[in-house]
Formats: sequence, C-alpha cells, structure tokens
Amino acid sequence: MQFRTLGQIYVDAYRAREWFKSVGIPTASSRIDRILNYIDGLLNPTVGSNDPLGAHATPEDTFHALSDGAGFGLIASQMSKLPSHLLPRQTLRDIIKGTLAASAENQASNDARNKFVELELGANLSSAGFQILGFDDLRFGFEGHPYQVECKRPSHGGTLDNNIDKAYRQVSARLRSSSDRGIVAVAVEKVLELDSRIHPAALTHSPSALARCFAEEFRTKVSKYQYRWVDTRVVGVLAVIRFLTTTRDPATIGSSYNLALIKFTSAQPLDDSRSDRLIALLRGKFLET
Repeated sequence: MQFRTLGQIYVDAYRAREWFKSVGIPTASSRIDRILNYIDGLLNPTVGSNDPLGAHATPEDTFHALSDGAGFGLIASQMSKLPSHLLPRQTLRDIIKGTLAASAENQASNDARNKFVELELGANLSSAGFQILGFDDLRFGFEGHPYQVECKRPSHGGTLDNNIDKAYRQVSARLRSSSDRGIVAVAVEKVLELDSRIHPAALTHSPSALARCFAEEFRTKVSKYQYRWVDTRVVGVLAVIRFLTTTRDPATIGSSYNLALIKFTSAQPLDDSRSDRLIALLRGKFLET
C-alpha cells in the first residue's frame, strides 16, 4: 500500500514538477501546477482565497487532486530511473493536461487521466520490483513471462462490463506467443464510488484493511469472467484501488493506492502457481500493513 499524507503529497507533486521540467516538459499552467496551488491552499488557508477547484467543487474533485498529486510523485520517481531514450515522452506530456476538477471532464478532455492511470500503475509495479518492459502499452516481466496489461477507467459502475469486455479483446489480440500473458486492469474508484467521500479507518482497522474489503467487493463483480474468457493466457483482473482516508488520527488525511489481482483458474497448473506468486508479491507490497 502507498499511503501519502497531505504534506507528503505536496512534496511529491513539487518534486514531480521539477523532474518534468528537468527532462524538457514544460509544466506552466499544467495539472501539476494546479494541484500544487490547491494543496497549498489547504495547508495554508487564507481568508478570501480562491479555490482552484472552483466554487462548485465536489468530493470527487478533491479525491482526484490529492490522489493524482501522489501519483505524479511516484511516476516521476520511477521514470527518473529510466534511460532517456526509454521515456514515454508524449504520454508524459499528455498526462499533465486536462482539467483539475474531474467533474469537469468530458470525452474530449478525459484522455489525460486515462493515460495517467496506466503510467501510475506502471510506476507502482516498478516500485514493487517488477521489470517494466514498456510504458505506452504497459508491459512487465515476471518469472520469464512477458505480461501485457490493458488499463480501463470506467466512468461509472454501469460501464464496467463493456470496459472489461473491450479490454479482454484488446489484450488478447496483443498476445503473440504461448509464453505471453495478459491482465485486464481496472481503476475501480467510479465502480465502487470510492471517490465520493473520505473513508475513515476505524480504530481497529487500517487503510490496508479497507483496501482488502474493497478488493473483495470488486471480486464479486468480476468473478463471472472466469467462465467467459476463452483465452487462458489472460490470467485475471487487476483492481487499482485508490481512495482518500483518515488514519487512526482523524486529523490526518491521506491518499491510499492499492493493487489486488483477481486470479482466474487456468488449465495449466504452472500458470496457477505463478499467478499465486504474483498475487503474493502484490499483496506484500500493497495490501499488507
């Protein structure tokens, strides 16, 4: 689990802005700039200050401003480890565009956050020790097998099935050999309505425990695909679970990022055991306290 407090998110976004500029990507008036202005207003409120999210900001807007700020920090941190010629420069330019307020998104402006989900996932997999093979169409290596990932960000729960069906077809078409494996990744904040409020951790729970509950809720929605997918090289659905939460100290708000793989049973026992090891690695990084 990645958990970042408000102050840490500000530092994350600041360092990300500096890194983007260092690789020749201007950030003036970008989404990173506006996230920094927003968090600065939260940390240093002044009478009569204007809210960068606008007068009609929603909890969804706050969710994305803080979660994306933390995500930008990790993307910059992991991308800085790559040689210059491997950087997905156009995608990096694209993700800092778009609206600060997610509620103002439309079909013409949602591309930035769609691409952001993929780069943020790649950065988190990299930080967990996976070998990243490519960032534009996300690919990583595990135990000698290349994994292709197709990311989707459903706009609401009613579009989940269409998104998963489309992602399955896309990732299956990209699997070129018998050793290739595929994963459908889904950002679940709209599907589970995680972006609609802050989710306080009870005294007996942690953000990781909340994430495990959300993972189980999502599992009930996607387990049916076990019996629909005929390409057994597509091994399951990866839930990207982001939410805002308070810790045991209710005054501490932060952004939590978690990954949970819902494995589909394969006809090949070796695939099943490999998926179990993949799940164990993800759980150790993202779902344990």
